[in-house]
Amino acid sequence: MTENILLEYMQKRFKALETNRKVEPPKAQGLPFITISRPFGCPSRQIADSLQRKLRKSTGDTKAWRIINKEIMENAARELEINPQKIQYVFDARQKTVMDDVVSALDSRHYRSDRKIRKTIREVIENLSRQGHVIIIGRGGVAITSDFEGAFHVRLYAPERWRLQKMLIKEPNLSEAEAYRKLRFIDKKRTDLINHFSGNKFDFNKFDIQINCERFDVENAVELILKGMELRGLSQ
Repeated sequence: MTENILLEYMQKRFKALETNRKVEPPKAQGLPFITISRPFGCPSRQIADSLQRKLRKSTGDTKAWRIINKEIMENAARELEINPQKIQYVFDARQKTVMDDVVSALDSRHYRSDRKIRKTIREVIENLSRQGHVIIIGRGGVAITSDFEGAFHVRLYAPERWRLQKMLIKEPNLSEAEAYRKLRFIDKKRTDLINHFSGNKFDFNKFDIQINCERFDVENAVELILKGMELRGLSQ
């Protein structure tokens, strides 16, 4: 679908150049929303904050474009009537064992199965996305909404050495070896989570744009995202 929208836009653009007319980008169906996926050390929150400010300014709506992160877990827990910590393992990409389920069932009158927990988290993310005008950071959002109308999927990345340096600046007490292990561990958890919610190994070609954070600072990354959304007709 992306190819068709861009092809239609480019055809109109070339025709407009011939007739010296201005053509507006095509409007995508569905309310727009953004997902941001990233390995550890990329400035996803800073980019989301800047995106939110600019999108709110352009629309004049100071309450639109909510940033969704921990709220997903809290909403899912509220629906399940359990403590948010009880579902943290999902975002750590861990699997519950049969024994975990048995012990939980004996220990809590608010027991919910692993399947129910994951299903509810998926439903929360789907519902938030359909409401539109949200920026979802991580939490498997790209896998759950990969084929949704109105979605703009962003992948941040950077060389490991660059991310390692950023980590050591923030956590100077870590040795380089410890920082490297932590980085690899968190990267794996995030990839495993995306793969889990996609039901298979996630196809990274589904991202609309991938940005190298070593080459582009926060504000430049935001401009790239906004331009990409404009070209896809998602600037609403």
